[in-house]
Amino acid sequence: MATTGTFIADPNLAAYVDEAVERAGLDLQEIVSQHLISIRRSVGFILSRWSNKGFRQWTFTQVDHTTVVDENFFDLPAGTIDVQTVVLRRNGVDTEMYPISRSDYLIIHDKTLTGRPDRYFIDRRRDTETATRVQMFYWLSGENITDRIIANVYGQIEDPGNAQNTLDIPFRFQEAFVATLSAKIAQKYQPDRFRDLVAEAEVLFNEARHEDSESAPMVISVNYDRFYGRR
Repeated sequence: MATTGTFIADPNLAAYVDEAVERAGLDLQEIVSQHLISIRRSVGFILSRWSNKGFRQWTFTQVDHTTVVDENFFDLPAGTIDVQTVVLRRNGVDTEMYPISRSDYLIIHDKTLTGRPDRYFIDRRRDTETATRVQMFYWLSGENITDRIIANVYGQIEDPGNAQNTLDIPFRFQEAFVATLSAKIAQKYQPDRFRDLVAEAEVLFNEARHEDSESAPMVISVNYDRFYGRR
């Protein structure tokens, strides 16, 4: 017997809701518009919380920004949460840039100095018109129009939208999402089932998070000369 040879199982939001409602012990025939409004609100909160629980591999994008003379900041894409790694590419050679804090950036004596950028500060704040606005401030300021700052940017999971949309999650998180949503529904409408469902949701999310992590080994090194103040 032949297999399908396809890998496109990607249910829409309505299918996730139906499955979660059934797992929570509710009758689909008794679900009314007020239930759906409440459930959709919970979906948004779940995806928001997942963005706070560490890097999700599918939400990474690579930003490639060409510097401008005397420039020392630029906007990151909408939905940016943070930046993982940054390099300065000059003449095809990449040099790592290192992050500094808000305070460290503030005390830089002359932010207008130009040269090869080697450090950056990520300014994350809320803008009243564009929700979260994130900018990268870097130093030294740009000295040419050929240097490129390349960053691995970690972004928000996209909003769910209407019931016919598919969610911005990969297949390995589908079961975890259904389990988490069913626990949220039970918390509101079937509280006696909540404890068991939330425990199952945590197990499934941790399984998915483990599978979603990078498999490369972590290497830690110590520069003892710098640690003991020797040159």
